[in-house]
Amino acid sequence: MQEEDFIEDRDFNPMTRAALAYCVGSVIALFFLSATRKPFDFYGAHRGEELFLGKDPAQGILWGLGLGAILALTGELFIRRTHWGKAVARMLRSAVGVLHPLDALLLALLSAFGEELIFRGAIMPYTGLFGSSLIFGLLHLVPRKRLWVWAAWAFAAGLGLGFLAQKSGGILAPFTAHFIVNFVGLLTIGRRKS
Repeated sequence: MQEEDFIEDRDFNPMTRAALAYCVGSVIALFFLSATRKPFDFYGAHRGEELFLGKDPAQGILWGLGLGAILALTGELFIRRTHWGKAVARMLRSAVGVLHPLDALLLALLSAFGEELIFRGAIMPYTGLFGSSLIFGLLHLVPRKRLWVWAAWAFAAGLGLGFLAQKSGGILAPFTAHFIVNFVGLLTIGRRKS
């Protein structure tokens, strides 16, 4: 087998690429967090585990479960009752398809961890709640006119996730909420009827 054949046979599916991107983003965010003091000061943390776990991990998980349920429910309502929600669901279904529950679990963990490290861990201490939420929303912007509302919903979700990070003193609470939203979405998006 020649090298060109090996490269052509190594076709990664979109979910593998997404998982790799989240892993790379997480590693970059971890390096950044280890090299700077501001995120630790922002959250009142002295060590890395305090930055991740927050002031009260059990309470953070409960708050995260609550916000995650609210966000997952509002997302579901938008998908069922609005044209833009249905359009977002179709777009995501074409990108994701039907995932095995373990694949959905892994991708939800990686995406929630990576995005929370980046947005609430690394960016929010420098840009504040509004700035990090705005960047989060803009990165969810889909270049189709009627899907701009998804970016607005992501901005609002970013405000909630950021508030949770500030209130809990770490990223475990927003990670939990983000994981719930992503896991429910990835599990159900491919199983929806058009």
